[in-house]
Amino acid sequence: MSISRKTITSVLLLIFAAGVFLLIGFKTDWNSTWKSVSSANWAWFTAATVFMLSAHWMRGARWTLLTTPAGYPLHLLRSFYAVMVGYLVNVATSRGGELARCALASKSEKAPVELLVGTVVTERIVDLLMLLLVCIATLLLQFKYLYSFFEKYVLEPLVAALNFKNILIFCIIFIALMALAFWFIKRRKKSANLNQSGVKGVLARFTEGLKTVFQLQKPVLFMLYSLGIWVGYWLSTYCLLQSLDVTAHLNVFNALSVVIFASIGIAIPLPAGAGVWGAVSVGLSTVYGLPTANAETYGIYTLAVSNIQMITFGAIAYFLLYFEMIKINAANTK
Repeated sequence: MSISRKTITSVLLLIFAAGVFLLIGFKTDWNSTWKSVSSANWAWFTAATVFMLSAHWMRGARWTLLTTPAGYPLHLLRSFYAVMVGYLVNVATSRGGELARCALASKSEKAPVELLVGTVVTERIVDLLMLLLVCIATLLLQFKYLYSFFEKYVLEPLVAALNFKNILIFCIIFIALMALAFWFIKRRKKSANLNQSGVKGVLARFTEGLKTVFQLQKPVLFMLYSLGIWVGYWLSTYCLLQSLDVTAHLNVFNALSVVIFASIGIAIPLPAGAGVWGAVSVGLSTVYGLPTANAETYGIYTLAVSNIQMITFGAIAYFLLYFEMIKINAANTK
């Protein structure tokens, strides 16, 4: 009896999910996780979860705006599911989630995966710009607390990295990417790009994804979603601070600083967001003078909450997306 490609794909997806769950289980300190979460104020904890899920939903909605100009408008709900599954994979692999969500969206929406990767790269560039704005706003609002931290952990490493060799390498890469993008945009029509095969086709589809930000049909909505994502992170962080006795005295502007600490931690390529624990703990103790034990308690707590959210809602999203794909395949075979 022959086995269809769809059956093989379904089995591989289930094996992939099982592997992710096993990696998460082995890499998570469940005792510390439970201790940090069980002592929380559940009202604030629930509010933090709602704000975080809202931010993730806006990320999925923003993604659909990027893919629409290329002729592949993602389904809003399935886009959100793919984003959540991406975060689930990040818990186990640190950086694999972006590729995982592109692969899943490509499967469910019949969009070229290279194009989707291009749109995700564009997303990350926009997020980097938003983070820069958040850093500037935070530095202005919390200058007396933050300047020494920024000087030691941001400015000094940045200045050290800005040597002639690194600047030259960056300029060469940037010029090469811009030249490549210009060449494809200038020489190839959109339809020709998407039908090419081989290396040129891959690069063409990737470039098509990169340039969608310049072809947005709803640029104002895109900007509002981009802002809303970070507001969601900010409010979620504030609620988490309020949910623990050791950090309840910190205000909403202090929470904005913690968002920066967490962002620095995310940049550290460690599975399950472990870099966030260290960055947040150091930031709270260095900038706001929290006792080391209290700072580490919150560091463990925010890491535990994040992982629990990603595991729980990512797993739910995975199975919802899996059943959505089954329905799509059934509809296509009729």
